[in-house]
Amino acid sequence: MNAPSPLNANGRSKAALKKPSKAWTVRSKNLPQRQVRSVPLTRRYEVSWLNDAGEIEDFVRVAPALPIFEQAFSAFSHGALIGTTEGPVAVEDLVPGMEIETLSGLATLRWVGAITIVPGATAAKGEPDHLYRVTADAFGLGRPASGITFGPAARLLNRTPAIRNALGAEAALAPVSTFADGATIVEITPVSPIRVYHLAFDTHQIIKANGIEVESYHPGPDAHYSMSIEMRAMFVALFPQITAIHDFGRMLWPRFEAGDDLEGLV
Repeated sequence: MNAPSPLNANGRSKAALKKPSKAWTVRSKNLPQRQVRSVPLTRRYEVSWLNDAGEIEDFVRVAPALPIFEQAFSAFSHGALIGTTEGPVAVEDLVPGMEIETLSGLATLRWVGAITIVPGATAAKGEPDHLYRVTADAFGLGRPASGITFGPAARLLNRTPAIRNALGAEAALAPVSTFADGATIVEITPVSPIRVYHLAFDTHQIIKANGIEVESYHPGPDAHYSMSIEMRAMFVALFPQITAIHDFGRMLWPRFEAGDDLEGLV
């Protein structure tokens, strides 16, 4: 005959108080996985523009730090000299309403954008932004007339015979990064915060910066399709002088991108 289980002070069997050998639990794998939305990095964009009344307005807005946004604000570095009816003016001193010398004649500056590049900060493309230092006469006598530093979004007009043979066009626009040779055109990483700028007109223009032909801002022919409806709305809001991306008009010249095979063309 088995001995009865010992009782505790309340008269209940101690064996009855033991925890079950296998407790039922709610495991995380049985729960639906929480959806984590990817939130893009943002940055401050500074805008100055000429309204229809001929008045200058400006604002600062926080928007996604995406390449298509940043490229609209980062072609020229501090000190780049732009030809105007008042003589060469540093890009940081330009204001909307000034008459700028372009290859097509004088054009009214409608929009100036600026951002600050911070050393060591990783851009949305996965690497820090670089600047490009071009020494005097790098492209020939007076091109540029003096050293100039371009931002990462600058595109230069290329008129080489290879361009004509490849595209059947008299010229094409190529990113400044494709010209870097480590000697006369050098890629540099800023060591302190630096402001960079871009300029826009009613239509696409080619302007001269220190004697080098550079394009004004244009988002490109495929920009509309590269953004969601929500992103397009935020993008267009940075350009109060337009109501839709197609208001930038047609491009003057075809454009190469940084990832294109430009061997022998630049």
